[in-house]
Amino acid sequence: MRQGRAVVPGSARQRFVQQGRALLYAAVLLAAAPAAHAACTTDLGHGWPPAVGNYGQAVETLFAGKAPPTLALTVLPKGGVETGVALLPGTRDGEWTLRYSQADKRVYNWNNSARGSGVELRVDQEPDQYEVAIPAALVQRLVRNWRAALDSGVPAGRKAPVTDGEVLSFQVDGERYSGPRWECGAGKLMMKQVALLIEASDTKEKKLDRRWQDLDESLDELQQLLAGNAG
Repeated sequence: MRQGRAVVPGSARQRFVQQGRALLYAAVLLAAAPAAHAACTTDLGHGWPPAVGNYGQAVETLFAGKAPPTLALTVLPKGGVETGVALLPGTRDGEWTLRYSQADKRVYNWNNSARGSGVELRVDQEPDQYEVAIPAALVQRLVRNWRAALDSGVPAGRKAPVTDGEVLSFQVDGERYSGPRWECGAGKLMMKQVALLIEASDTKEKKLDRRWQDLDESLDELQQLLAGNAG
């Protein structure tokens, strides 16, 4: 498999990939921790939370342009820069690209000036990005299992709630689910998979097969969990 090109300077790439690794370790520790309670629920809902849509769409356009990803997670933090992971179709059938993005500076900015104050969406910037080719079979599994997990955890009529703080927005095959972090059950496994995708985005070609195997095994766990919940 051929590794994709880096699209950021070395120092910037190192900075945001290190943050991705930190997310990976946090996800692994979370997965190993015992559940705080038996029932696992999520506050995610459909669409964008109120008053977040313009901001979220600005970030996603910055990261992916006008071509919508087939699967994506965009993280809008309470403070600091925005990040995102996306799976994008290639120019030829059967080709897929995994892209990890991080804003160079925070997009959401409260601007105070002599003319007044208000929110400024700073999209006139080049985000830090790194991308790599990803097997089509893994993309299909991710789409299928994430859609099943989100559809089973998020009631059809529930809209994304008002969220004070970090907002996570999943997009799968054109359907959007947003809200606070989902930290148990299927959500916990999905966040571990996001961390594995981030790790893969900066992995040398000779080690990519191991990254894909780790991701495949995590998807097995998610599929088993969903089958158990359905039963």
